[in-house]
Amino acid sequence: MDLTLNEDQEAFAESIDDALARKYTAEFRGKAAASDVGWDEKLFSTLAEIGASALTIDEEHDGLDAGAGEVYAALYALGQNAAIEPFLDGVYLPSWLLAASGSAPDEVLTALASGEAIAAVAHSEPGRVWDAAPSTTATGDGDGDKVTLSGTKTAVAHADQAKWLLVTASGDAGFGVYLVNGDAEGITRTDGRTADWTRVSRVAFEGTPATLLGSSGDEARRTFDAAVARARIAVLAEAVGLMDRASKVTVDYLKSRKQFGVPLSTFQALVHRAADLYAEVELARSVALWATASLERDAQTDDTDVDATADDAFVYIAHAARVVAEEVVQLHGGIGMTFETPISHYAARLTSIEQSYGGVAAARRRVLKSDSPLTAPTVVRS
Repeated sequence: MDLTLNEDQEAFAESIDDALARKYTAEFRGKAAASDVGWDEKLFSTLAEIGASALTIDEEHDGLDAGAGEVYAALYALGQNAAIEPFLDGVYLPSWLLAASGSAPDEVLTALASGEAIAAVAHSEPGRVWDAAPSTTATGDGDGDKVTLSGTKTAVAHADQAKWLLVTASGDAGFGVYLVNGDAEGITRTDGRTADWTRVSRVAFEGTPATLLGSSGDEARRTFDAAVARARIAVLAEAVGLMDRASKVTVDYLKSRKQFGVPLSTFQALVHRAADLYAEVELARSVALWATASLERDAQTDDTDVDATADDAFVYIAHAARVVAEEVVQLHGGIGMTFETPISHYAARLTSIEQSYGGVAAARRRVLKSDSPLTAPTVVRS
């Protein structure tokens, strides 16, 4: 199994990094987060022109039909700059769900591929764990606008700017994913922010018209879980990019910051901590690349063990992300806690990733329900 990016993937990552590096500073990220949309629209369009928004969409809908390696390259570059533009939650995850349904309207996928619009996935609910059946209900026979949704979703990423919502709900036939226009009747939205200052919303539906994507039932749930597993693997690339750049910024700080007239990098204890930081990042990189390579392999062999791979890798890297976030802030001292310094943005996003898609708690619950505790981890068996 090849755990490296090829030349084209490396070049793609560099092109995204170049576009971001010209603008991204802590001040720029803060202003982008505080803007009307929650990110920089011009920069989002620039990245879309490079191809970042078209990666996960087929050529029939003006996409690039790229693989997991290209997604890794894009999100790694976004992570290196702590970029706030919503490609994973606003384009990649929705496109995977839409494609898997086999019934997505052409205009939705085309708009996502071009970067003209984003979509939001609404699944989390108040008082319910990630893997539970949705309490949001779908009423109707599944025929177009005859279906209506009622219920509440929480922490819906970028719902305030999404042209469409992909909402999970329980209908007569069981679990289903429903397409809802962002401005449909019966939607009440309360907007807020996460720990890393990105936008999330609490969205309530009351008799909201919706369209069922694909079919309902156990197969629909498996399809949804598989798409989310891909997202859990994809977000690891962003985490590694964040950790890599944060550790390098920290080492540079230790070399330039002086105490008692000498650089902090001359203190042996701090050098050892920096070395441990490097080891954490490189181990995390290996695990993320292993998960990505496994996903590429599964796409070619029709292997369906994506959930186990995603959980193994996500739990490991979520822990590493927490360790790195705490360490880079501590090595910077009090200034590392301030909004004006880049390191605080890296640490905030790393901390937030730990809670993505049900977080570590959901991953561990799935492991305990499976045979994983009784077998070698898949990273060993590969």
